[in-house]
Amino acid sequence: MKIMVMAAGAVGGYFGSIMAKNHDVLLIARGEHLHRIQENGLRVKSVTSGDFSSQALAVDKPPDHYIPDVILYCVKAYHNEEACEVITPTIGSQTTILSLQNGIGCGDFLNSHFGKEKVLLGAAYIEASRSEAGVVQEYGGACRIALGDQSGNLTDRVVRVGNLLKDCNIDHRLSEDIMSDIWQKLVFISALSGMSCITRSRLEEVLDNEALSKMTMAVMRETRAAGTASGVVLPSDIVETTMAELLKHKCELVSSMYLDLMAGRPLEVDVINGAVSAIGKRFGVSTPVNDFISTCLSLADKRARNK
Repeated sequence: MKIMVMAAGAVGGYFGSIMAKNHDVLLIARGEHLHRIQENGLRVKSVTSGDFSSQALAVDKPPDHYIPDVILYCVKAYHNEEACEVITPTIGSQTTILSLQNGIGCGDFLNSHFGKEKVLLGAAYIEASRSEAGVVQEYGGACRIALGDQSGNLTDRVVRVGNLLKDCNIDHRLSEDIMSDIWQKLVFISALSGMSCITRSRLEEVLDNEALSKMTMAVMRETRAAGTASGVVLPSDIVETTMAELLKHKCELVSSMYLDLMAGRPLEVDVINGAVSAIGKRFGVSTPVNDFISTCLSLADKRARNK
């Protein structure tokens, strides 16, 4: 299969490099990250897969007349407009876009540009970062993808992409309720990202503080309530099981939004805690902690975007 990765950051770089072992992969990157990949290949430091260098071709835009079978869409939400300009010329009649973006609302954006029938939604469970230009680091843990068609059916596109992941030995699950999977992940990242960023602290410090630990639970309860009110079916114990996971891995979990905040980059707060607030407001659900987090972090996000 021909696979285009938009773009080769932490998530796209890791999964794209794994796919490149068995398939024709094109990595989209830019700046110094692109230059390093072109010189040395994309270096992957991985607890799960071992260290290796991917020799997948890397460019800043796809060549003319390039039509991939699958686009692995992994950009930050605030890069959606720019990313869509890059991938639009590559969309063929059989091209499938698999979105692995964080948060809520990005699927609607892609649907409006390319049609719902071409867009599969996914939830990527991976602890990884772009540790330096040309290098992606994966820290161990789940390393898996849940994916599904927005109709809830196991369509030919879902099965085809599932077979691709199977061929690449990527742990995955074909979901018949992908919105539930995405909201379950949102319960996790609204707490991890929101609480780490608002306190400017690592998760371990947050959860070791009794008051902040209770606030973390409140973030998750609000997220569950907003999701349920919007019609998403979530496990009744999602808050408790998610807190157990956070506590179990509190020493190693670091959110990408926290890393962005510390580096002065824009934040995805609008599609994470901000989305919880907006959906809560739409359905009459009170979300005071998510409101506070998203409002406060909007200042840092605005500063970063205005640089």
